[in-house]
Amino acid sequence: MSSQAQKVLIVDDSQTNLALLEHMLGQVGCAIVQAKSGIEAVELVKSNDFAVILLDIQMPGMNGYEAASKIKELDRGRHVPIIFITAIFQDDENVRQGYETGAVDYLFRPVDVHMLKSKIQVFLQMNQQKILLEREIAQRKLTEIALSHAEEKYRSIFERAVEGIFQCTVNGEFREVNPAMLRIFGFDSVHEMIGQEGLMASLSVDPDEHYEYMESLKRDGFVSNFEFRVRRRDGEIIWCSESSRLVTLDDDSPDIIEGVIEEITQRKRTELELKHLATIDSLTGVPNRHLFFDRLEHALTTAKRHNRLVSVLFIDLNNFKHVNDTYGHQTGDNLLRMVAERLHQRIRESDTLARLGGDEFGVLLEHIEDEEGAAIVARNLLEVMTLPFVIQGENITIGATIGVSFYPDDGKDCVTLISRADAAMYGVKKRGGVDIGTYADCGVPK
Repeated sequence: MSSQAQKVLIVDDSQTNLALLEHMLGQVGCAIVQAKSGIEAVELVKSNDFAVILLDIQMPGMNGYEAASKIKELDRGRHVPIIFITAIFQDDENVRQGYETGAVDYLFRPVDVHMLKSKIQVFLQMNQQKILLEREIAQRKLTEIALSHAEEKYRSIFERAVEGIFQCTVNGEFREVNPAMLRIFGFDSVHEMIGQEGLMASLSVDPDEHYEYMESLKRDGFVSNFEFRVRRRDGEIIWCSESSRLVTLDDDSPDIIEGVIEEITQRKRTELELKHLATIDSLTGVPNRHLFFDRLEHALTTAKRHNRLVSVLFIDLNNFKHVNDTYGHQTGDNLLRMVAERLHQRIRESDTLARLGGDEFGVLLEHIEDEEGAAIVARNLLEVMTLPFVIQGENITIGATIGVSFYPDDGKDCVTLISRADAAMYGVKKRGGVDIGTYADCGVPK
């Protein structure tokens, strides 16, 4: 029986979705059978042998989960791979329910055409090997020989897979890996990976990532597209994406993990670069207000846990408007770049300088012992702002005013701390005579 004669069942109550799926699979080389409901799908499985079933979830009468359960009760459907495809049910609970009903995969719309074709071709290959195996058993009636041939054929697919395929214990000892796994992790032979307890954890760059992975696996029984960093055998750090499941054996043996790993380093670098661009002020090159809020949120979480002090400095440039109006916006932009560079040179590596908007900057101070520590940083920043800037051949001093707020005395959330540092800055301007003030001294009306 050729792979062209193999049948793929697609189930969806939308005629448009059925037409799209059939078009996607038009060049795969299989016979497409359509069903417009879960009930119709169950009836078709009773009288047909399918290589794989693509199943929608939200359908009237009988939904995808119910249909999958009914199909798995049938002799002809018990071992047929089911792939759920949905545009709505994309939360972890629905994904878990999909795997619990016996699905082998769970895809979200819009579906990647190349990925879907690749998956279908693999299942057609496996079904073809199954068909050939059944013929051999019937012809030879020698179970031992038939199983040996089946193992060789399945092993061929295992060996040729582009993705890394593995089986390991929960202690991280690999029992089986394919050549793609060796290539991804930089090993030369299977024997270098097999039988070493804890190897899986040792390959992970961040212990917290591995802990999160294991906790999710133990809690849910599976992980889907879990992204983590790996240190290859040669020391190179790469990004990987893993989908795996926890398998409980019937003979009281310890649970094992079966999974697939794909290297995604290039895609992840692009993603991180785009994220970086979205959080950096394009004019000055320092973090923008969104990244400032994120880091302040993280700093407050840490400070609450360890009972630490956090400070926010709100910096306003005194004479920026005059420079902007006199010399033009391009000169004003150049001045902002020079200000950001000066300020950045005076803060510690653990601190964050950000442009909050216009001529306003913010500084997040972590790991300070007391309020005087924040005052020292503020005075250092004011000191560099008193030095003149060379603008169109002229030495111009713009100066700055700084308002300071502290966690936990002035606020316990991001918005409150920033707004009170801002209020302190305006309070300083109103009082005059000084350039620095705390919210306690200058922000509260007297």
